[in-house]
Amino acid sequence: MKHLKTFFVTLALCVFGIGVTANAATVVIDPGHGGAGTEGSGAIYAPYVEKALTLDVATKLCDELNASGISTTMTRTSDAAVSLPERANKAKGAGAKLMVSIHFNASGPHDKTGTEVWSSMYGNHYKVGAECGSQILSNISALGLSSKGVKTRSGSQGDYYGVIRYGVSLGVPTIIVEHCFLDNPYDRSILDSKGTAAFAHADAAGIKAFLASGTGQALMNGSLDVSPVAASTAVTATAAGAASSNLRANFTSAEWQWLLSQWAYTGNAEAIMSQVPLADLKSLINEHNKGNI
Repeated sequence: MKHLKTFFVTLALCVFGIGVTANAATVVIDPGHGGAGTEGSGAIYAPYVEKALTLDVATKLCDELNASGISTTMTRTSDAAVSLPERANKAKGAGAKLMVSIHFNASGPHDKTGTEVWSSMYGNHYKVGAECGSQILSNISALGLSSKGVKTRSGSQGDYYGVIRYGVSLGVPTIIVEHCFLDNPYDRSILDSKGTAAFAHADAAGIKAFLASGTGQALMNGSLDVSPVAASTAVTATAAGAASSNLRANFTSAEWQWLLSQWAYTGNAEAIMSQVPLADLKSLINEHNKGNI
């Protein structure tokens, strides 16, 4: 009878959309920057300091996710310096299924605007990043910001951004959410008028929508393969050439162009795509056609 009661409680939680978690933490929230110095502060455009904004948004985001039954952990809870490997290790140690790194943007020319998400470029780590990132961007753009999309970037050791590279090297899909440009007057006006709570709510809505999706459920129950990607992994011409040369024949021209656009920031989109299983590429197209990406 006790087991039957537990079953019905669990079923009720699922039916009414309350997250049921198998690990101590399913989502790790990473407030970007922290600590002393320029690197610790991040972008500074009075009255905003990125490290304070990220901690504020992250705290409110965790509160909302926790209230929805989604267990969370933060990589820092104070103005402390935490190295990129430490952030990834904390996520892994917490049993994280996903790490979301919170950031605010700025540009050298001070002429950029909008919100964007950065994802790993590898396999199902990209699939998770693309789908979760798209859900988050949909909610942030509803605040009045333009969506710059989900992007990837390659470096000499694989993924360019360290928090993503170290995260996926431990088998934790990791994304960076750049909420808006602090050096853009329009973006700042959105932050001024909406406040950090609105950004945290947008993040939470996106994460919850992703976790409720087929990919999100597969990630949570362990049926989605997100094997570690070695931090030294880099895309080479040899690896690209070893993949099927007929990859393009599996897609329409429009589908192929869309896929290329998803990896455009890697500098060699076809090389990256040639290492992604065909089934995963087709799955991305299906999600795109449904309007989920």
